[in-house]
Amino acid sequence: MLKDSINLYKRLFPFVKPYWKKFIVALICTIPLSFCSAGIAYLVKPALDDVFLNKDMQMLKLIPLGIICLYTLRSFFEYLFNYMLGYVGHSFMTDVRNRVYAHLQTLSLSFFLKYPTGQIMSRITNDINLLQRAVNTGLIKIIKEIFTIIGLTGVLIKQDLKLACISFLITPWVIIPLLRFGKKSRKFSTRGQQKVGKIATFMHEAITGNRIVKAFGMEEYENRRFSKENVRLLRLRLKRLKIRSISGPLMESIGGVAGAAVVFYGGYSVLAGDSTPGTFFSFVAALLLTYAPLRTIGTSYQNIQEGLAAAKRVFQVLDTEPEIRESKNAKQLSDVRGRVEFSGVFFAYDDNEPVLRNINLHVKPGEVVAIVGMTGSGKTTLVNLIPRFFDVTEGTVSIDGYDVKNITLSSLRNQISLVSQHPYLFNDTVRNNISYGDVNQSEEKIVEAAKAAFAHEFIERLPEGYNSVIGEQGVKLSGGQRQRIAIARSILKDAPVLILDEATSSLDSQLEKDVQQSLESLVKNRTTFIVSHRLSTIRNATRIIVLINGKIVEEGSHEELLSLGGEYAKLYSIYLEKDKMACKKGA
Repeated sequence: MLKDSINLYKRLFPFVKPYWKKFIVALICTIPLSFCSAGIAYLVKPALDDVFLNKDMQMLKLIPLGIICLYTLRSFFEYLFNYMLGYVGHSFMTDVRNRVYAHLQTLSLSFFLKYPTGQIMSRITNDINLLQRAVNTGLIKIIKEIFTIIGLTGVLIKQDLKLACISFLITPWVIIPLLRFGKKSRKFSTRGQQKVGKIATFMHEAITGNRIVKAFGMEEYENRRFSKENVRLLRLRLKRLKIRSISGPLMESIGGVAGAAVVFYGGYSVLAGDSTPGTFFSFVAALLLTYAPLRTIGTSYQNIQEGLAAAKRVFQVLDTEPEIRESKNAKQLSDVRGRVEFSGVFFAYDDNEPVLRNINLHVKPGEVVAIVGMTGSGKTTLVNLIPRFFDVTEGTVSIDGYDVKNITLSSLRNQISLVSQHPYLFNDTVRNNISYGDVNQSEEKIVEAAKAAFAHEFIERLPEGYNSVIGEQGVKLSGGQRQRIAIARSILKDAPVLILDEATSSLDSQLEKDVQQSLESLVKNRTTFIVSHRLSTIRNATRIIVLINGKIVEEGSHEELLSLGGEYAKLYSIYLEKDKMACKKGA
């Protein structure tokens, strides 16, 4: 465990390094603090021997002044120590959180499919808070208390060497339980943090899925699920609390035994004339003053172990390599014409069965390709390969003859606009959601994009128009309104390659007809991939691709495929029936 702890501290050092000057100042402050504590204990001897026994008036005047000076100095250096250490801790925590968040942005979509949102959020918040505590109340505070103990130990040895040796006999009985408690505390802390991640996941699901929870009357079920996990966390926290609670009393008990031995031997020495009352009480004062540092070391050590457990979880995120990585010689993609080719493409999620099998598809610049098939046939997966949300298992995907793996991710994705089936909108203004791809767009262009998506009219009716905040995931808007803002965002980006993944699925027939007009003008001179179940969109495509179980089984225009009477004709009859039902509902 020691080697593991050292390695974790080595990894944490680069985050503390930018604040090394303040860290050194805090460290330097520990030296005068230790001298002040030792000085206060040492003054007990002249206070008793010179003032009370020898009745020295001069010492009576000097000792109170000395005490005032020592406590003033101690207060100043204590303040400086705590502020500098706090500054380093908070700055360190901010930097780690920024680093983790920035690293999350580089990770591939597969990472977010593996880990629930709540667990990821827990590592950015709870784990980093524990990590800060390990820095703030951890190693440097232990160093401070060690210096204090060294100073007080000097007083103990100076006053009575034999008595000091008797006191030192308790040291192993303090250190051994301390190490064992720290190990257990780290174990329970790790398990507790995992439970916190689960609870955060439950909370995220219950809040974002609150509509479904209420619709199905599952409030009690969700309460039971949450309560069950919360009780498990409580049990772990109580185990950790038991360890933290027992360490202090145990140290007190051990200290009590040592204190009793010191009182007996010291008292005997005074009565025998081998020592003075001042020496004895100075020794006792120094011994009592060592108790607080020892207890602080015990608490700090447990904080360190809990913080290192958190550090391990944080570094697990930072050590996760993005699956989608740029090649060293990646090229900037510019002046794109929009020729997209799939050559011998296979794709599988992890080690599962392939979702796409031997896809060979050549799309000319400006061509509109509709991709149809039953649910689970691989339609969305296919278009997700174009912006490299995932990498092909075999084969190549290329734009204008360049393999997408050899293009920088930023320049590749700058050439692609996407409108998905479930548009994600941010808890921000309408204006910022539309201009999300380029926040410096002019008001005029934002309004033009909104008009082209037939969104301007309802936006104007919002309380603050384009400055209206629309809530998390656009919760304050209807499904159709959210979709139109997403379409406006894509129109504003004006990219040469366009992906419409069920882009009109949330619109009623009339609104779809209106938006369809804007989409028709949008797709002009753009290579467009349309995943849709709406007949109006499919009919207008230059070419239709039929996917069945991840394979292209048919390809051609609407009329050509209907005349074949194959898979497309079957799908068309299903889509036609759905459209008729949608029209009846709309009527």
